Order: sequence, then C-alpha cells, then structure tokens
Amino acid sequence: MYGLGAYLSIYVIYTLVLILSNYILRGKDNVNREPRTHFAVMIPAHNEELLLERLLSSIAQLTYPRNMVKLFVVADNCSDATAAIGRNNGAVVLERYDNNLRGKGYAIKYALANMNLNDCDAIFVVDADSIVEASAMNELDRAIQNGARIMQCYNGLANPDESWFTRIMDVSRTLGNEVLEPAKEILGLSSHLMGNGMCFVRDVIARYGWDAFTVGEDWEYYAKLVTRGERISFVNKARVYHSESVNLKQATSQRLRWSSGRFAIAAKYGFRLLFNGVKNSSITKIDAAMPLLLPNPSLGISMTIMMLIACLVVPLPAYRNVMIGWASLLIVLQIAFFLVGVLCVKNKKMKLLAILFAPIFLIWKSGLDLLSAAGLGRKSWARTDRKL
Repeated sequence: MYGLGAYLSIYVIYTLVLILSNYILRGKDNVNREPRTHFAVMIPAHNEELLLERLLSSIAQLTYPRNMVKLFVVADNCSDATAAIGRNNGAVVLERYDNNLRGKGYAIKYALANMNLNDCDAIFVVDADSIVEASAMNELDRAIQNGARIMQCYNGLANPDESWFTRIMDVSRTLGNEVLEPAKEILGLSSHLMGNGMCFVRDVIARYGWDAFTVGEDWEYYAKLVTRGERISFVNKARVYHSESVNLKQATSQRLRWSSGRFAIAAKYGFRLLFNGVKNSSITKIDAAMPLLLPNPSLGISMTIMMLIACLVVPLPAYRNVMIGWASLLIVLQIAFFLVGVLCVKNKKMKLLAILFAPIFLIWKSGLDLLSAAGLGRKSWARTDRKL
C-alpha cells in the first residue's frame, strides 16, 4: 500500500510541477522568418475515403508556399476510393498491398523507401482523419530554423463537442497540448510522439530509418529516438485536429490497441530508458521515461480511488488515517488537474458537466488497461469506424 502511494505521489507531483512550470516560466517567442523548409507531407491511409478529402482540402489552404509542400498518400491495403481521392487532389499516391505486414509502421517504412527524400528537408506525418491548421507549416519551419530536428504538433480534437466522450477526451487532450507539453518545451525536456502530426528533418530519417512496427509504433519510435540521444520538440502553434471516436463502442478496439502498445513499449523500454538516463546523468532521458512508467490520467485516478477504498476496507497495522488522508489528497489534486484542462477548452460549462460521466469512463478505461497489461490487443489490428 505504501509503495502504491509513493508511486502515485510521484505521478501527481510530476504533473503538478509541469503545470506550475507552464504558468510560472515563459517560453521563447518564435520569431517570424522567411520559409526555407521543403516539406514532404506523408498521409498513411487504410480505406479512408470518407475523411481523406477533408484533410487534403485543409492542406490546400495552408499559408505556406504551395511549391514547398509535396503530398504523398500511402494507400495501404485499400479496397475503396482512397487512392483515387488522393490523385484527384494532387497527391502522389503510393499503393501498398501486404496482408501479412499490416499496420501504420509498415506503411510509413514503405513510403520512405519509395519517396525521393532528396527533394525535401523534412517529412511531416499526419493521419487521414485529421485537419491541418493553415499556419502549421509556417510554425514547423520556424522550429526547424531554430534547430529542432524532431517535432510533435499540437494534436487536438476536430469534434470536441460531439458527445460526452469527446468532451472528456477534449479536456484531457487540451491539458496535454496547452499545459503539460508546452511546460516540457519550456524546460528543455522531450515531448513524446503521438502518431499524428509528427515531423522529422531529413537527416533523422536518413540516419535511423523507420524501425517501429508494433501497434504502439509512435511510443516505440519515441523511446528509440530518445535512447539515441534525440529530443522531440513540441510545437504548440503547429496544430492538427483528428476525429475522435464518439462513444465507447467505437473507441474500444482503438483504445485497446493503443493501450496495449503503450504497456508493451513501457515494459521493454521504460526502465531501460530510466537507467540509461541515471547512468549518463541525463535529465532528458530520465524525464522521457516518465510517460512510459507513470500512469495515464484515467489510470492514475482509478488507481488512487482503489487505494482509498483499500485504506477504508482493509485494516492497516498503523497510520490508517494518514493513508486515507494521503489518498484523498491525491484524488483532489487529480480532479484539480482536470479542472485546469477545463479552463483551457472552449464550451467550458458542457466540458465540466461531462465529469458526471467520469465513473462510466473510468470503469471502461480501467477494464481496457487490465486487458492491455495482460497483453490482449498487442498483436491485433482493427480499423476504427469513421463518420462525418
């Protein structure tokens, strides 16, 4: 019980330090510069005819010079009109068919092997169900000119008010995008790759290639890059928005896959990255291990609630009241984190009311986390249903 309390306290204190850092410290302003970076925009897509054209239309409205952006759609094992939509919207379409090697990691590797990287300075990876904000490339170009090599964009929701589920996810995602990740950037720490809105200068890809093929390919590549001494910059003003699942049924297979991938990568790389950081006195590597070793917000609050229940039910040899107070304080602080997220979103009243559905969300997510920790979902892939 004491060990669990210490573990959860580390998570809460770590999050609290990031929140305070974001509001106390000031980041550097990004000075306007003349565009210099030629981008290759890579769009991995498996049967994405429903939303792909929306993404391509948003890219057509970029304020960045159009002749410095080249589009590549990776039509991966598609049986619909994905390839045709890509061609009709000016993209180079790379069609891939392989029933054995399935998943986004293989699509990315195939695209990199079939693109002329000498024609670009950076590769920008965006999911087909997303929207790219008009100024995104300008912001990435400025970051690159300021020395960034690997960048993660603001990865928000395109449908934040569609259901109670998307409202809860919007608060959680906005807290990360507006507070936690910017704090890491201010402190000179590394962000993590989120799969969507990733950008790499050509030298990174030329040096390391793409060697992440698990269902958690973004976490895997992140762990490998940081282990190799790289840092991922978070570019808050370069914004992409993806279509979130609107209910638990739609989200279950996707979240099981993501959660399973994260647990697998945490088990393989988390402590290795932590020990490597301690051995080399690298604060960046020690911090980079934290997202892998510490719980995600929903798991953190669920574990703390279970800790409180255990303190109330199970007789403790000593310090029972201290443990109850300890668990209660951790719960209050985590609720406060959610409220900080509410302060950062639009439509605050509806987002705050979404907390009424938190018990349903936490029970559902805890079940997925238990299944994921047991390994279910690590080897399976299933397409998430899309809707307009």
